[in-house]
Amino acid sequence: MINIFFHKIIPTDLQAKSLYDLLSKRKHVISHKHKPSFGEHKAFVFSNPYRAWYIVEKKSKPIGTIYITKENTIGINFSAGPDYKFVEEIVNYVKANYSPLPEIKSIRGNTFAVNASPKNKPLITALETLEAKIVQISYAIE
Repeated sequence: MINIFFHKIIPTDLQAKSLYDLLSKRKHVISHKHKPSFGEHKAFVFSNPYRAWYIVEKKSKPIGTIYITKENTIGINFSAGPDYKFVEEIVNYVKANYSPLPEIKSIRGNTFAVNASPKNKPLITALETLEAKIVQISYAIE
């Protein structure tokens, strides 16, 4: 146990600011090419886009975020690369508090999955250490 704490996004203005600060520090992004403005980000946060979303804290300091989508995907985002103990604690937290939504063929699988940028070597290494299995490689077509 590494004593990280999960604070659920309600959302509030303070959480939107904290999430934006964390987004600004992120090294690996998948969902956007350019950082959104704070106004765009705040509108996104308040749209409640995820099944669940958390700010992850260690020693009362925000160090990253996790989210769970309605497609059974877990997003794991840290300003510094997480080691496998962080990822293990996150996976254990998600599994203890959520079950995958039922499978819908060609929409979502019946297990949780984690998307990782191919450049995010710390996350990939942590997932491999935890014996997560590669099930898909995705490509963006522009």
